[in-house]
Amino acid sequence: MIQESIVLNEVITGGGKWSKLIKRGQTIRFSALDDKASLSALFYNADNTAERYNSADTVKIQWNAFLGKGKVLFSELGHVLFSITEDTTHGLIDTLAGMSNPRIVEQNFGSGSYEQIRNRYFKSDRENFLVELGKYGMGKRDIVQCLNLFRKVDVAEGSQLLLSEKRPKKGDYIELRAEMNILLVLSNTPHVMEKGAYNPSDVEVSIFERSAKEDVLFSEEAKRGFENNARYFA
Repeated sequence: MIQESIVLNEVITGGGKWSKLIKRGQTIRFSALDDKASLSALFYNADNTAERYNSADTVKIQWNAFLGKGKVLFSELGHVLFSITEDTTHGLIDTLAGMSNPRIVEQNFGSGSYEQIRNRYFKSDRENFLVELGKYGMGKRDIVQCLNLFRKVDVAEGSQLLLSEKRPKKGDYIELRAEMNILLVLSNTPHVMEKGAYNPSDVEVSIFERSAKEDVLFSEEAKRGFENNARYFA
């Protein structure tokens, strides 16, 4: 039986930003508090931030752009940064669409500037990421393709990307286990392809220490990534 102790439990408010150093072996859980949950993530090897999440390699190595439990998130060096140890959303994880910026937010939701509505202004992923990365001496050149949680992008005929209508249910969660020391940066803003009313919801974030590894069936590609990690830490 797996026993766990909670290290941190916080709520990221809609439109908010968040960052934290996640220790190797810790599990982080993202919980949807309603069906509007949408969270964008950047993450790096905390011991060498020049090594960071690589969306293309994650997709290519595992032969799959659609992730879920048992898949892993690779760096460009073939190391596993995070493994996906639980996903009650049944695959609401987007590796393809990328992040929003002020131009896209205005295009999708209309004008919502600071001058108009003060602190309720419409925030974008890029703005949020730059603020958080700046706390660690990082900046524009460190931004890469992000991972989007709680939303899914379908690929239609002709390689057209379409935002899925599927949404999480209240209480759904995704768990990632840190396979290295990780710098994790989050932006709680609407998905880059979302349109309509700008109304991001709160998302709960919990970090756990666990006394045993989860019983997760990983692919052969993922196992090779774990072998790379073992050599890295040897």
